[in-house]
Amino acid sequence: MRIAIMGPWNDCCGIAVHARLVGQALLDMGHELVVFASRRERPVGRIPVDVEDEPFVRRNWDMYRYGDRIEDDAPLDLFFDPAPMLEEDYEVLIVEKPCTTPLSKLVPIFGELKAKARVLAVMHEGRVPANRNLYRLRWDVATVFDGRFMELYGHLLNAGRVEVVPYPCHPVVEGDRKSARDALGLPDDGAIVMAFGLRARALWPIMPVLDGLAGRYDIRLLILVEHERFMPDALSLRARYGFVMIRRGAPDFEGLYAYLHASDALLLHRPPADYVPVSSTVQLCLGALRPILCPDNNFFEIYGDAVLRYSGPDELEEKLKAVLEGDGLEELIERAREFVLERDPISIAGRLLSLALDQGG
Repeated sequence: MRIAIMGPWNDCCGIAVHARLVGQALLDMGHELVVFASRRERPVGRIPVDVEDEPFVRRNWDMYRYGDRIEDDAPLDLFFDPAPMLEEDYEVLIVEKPCTTPLSKLVPIFGELKAKARVLAVMHEGRVPANRNLYRLRWDVATVFDGRFMELYGHLLNAGRVEVVPYPCHPVVEGDRKSARDALGLPDDGAIVMAFGLRARALWPIMPVLDGLAGRYDIRLLILVEHERFMPDALSLRARYGFVMIRRGAPDFEGLYAYLHASDALLLHRPPADYVPVSSTVQLCLGALRPILCPDNNFFEIYGDAVLRYSGPDELEEKLKAVLEGDGLEELIERAREFVLERDPISIAGRLLSLALDQGG
């Protein structure tokens, strides 16, 4: 079967992570894939992964990050070339986070799309979508990630049916710390705490905690900087704290997992969201089976005890110290493994495909 995905692809964003996990699973299941990807993002600009696009990728539209907050995207005049979507053959079309696409330009061709394929919306939107064009499209199926999203706006969606389908996790990949460090040219000795997927300036409030631990343990903070424009923040941290290391790059999943396997823990220090969130970084990284430390806020509430949540600096110090000393690690890793296995991309992609093809929807 030939399946199409409309969404960011080979980009550093949570929508692209979901699209990649689902798309790769569909390929692994033996299906053909065509991807209608965004060529740029407004207002800040896309951050591409350090890979070339596959032959099945067609970049034919522009993304607007805040499309769920506006009533009409038409005044933005986002670029959209409908020809690839109308000319390619496919039986199912999966649209990732519809409100980031040029919805006003999808409306005129939506009937043609539905005439050739079943159309499914994967709703990433964390607030009630304000874009009126969304409600002009009658999806065969719309999916939300969990009950929080369903309660927020599931009853408002214009779809044959609305179902909960969790955000998939990257499959479990075992990795050897020494081999990964050797391959990446990282120091063999000491512990490495990795931070990525956030701006380095967000780490300033917790740097005294890390500085205190660095005085007692042999640890380094490895910051993976995805884009050159974020480098000054990382450099300012390194200038103040000698245990900070910086690597510049936006690796693909395999390259990212090499960094995760080289590390002893992943630190995700970000504030709570004013919307309903899912952490694509946790979904992507948990399969490396490395401890993930994160604030105890709504960004990480759904992960329960599969991650190490801290309520403040003192608890961060306590939990990071436990990681460095190996206290409770086996139990934590098994909880993480269970969480990942319950959200295997093959089963998630299969569920999406089954829903799309169900003519009762």
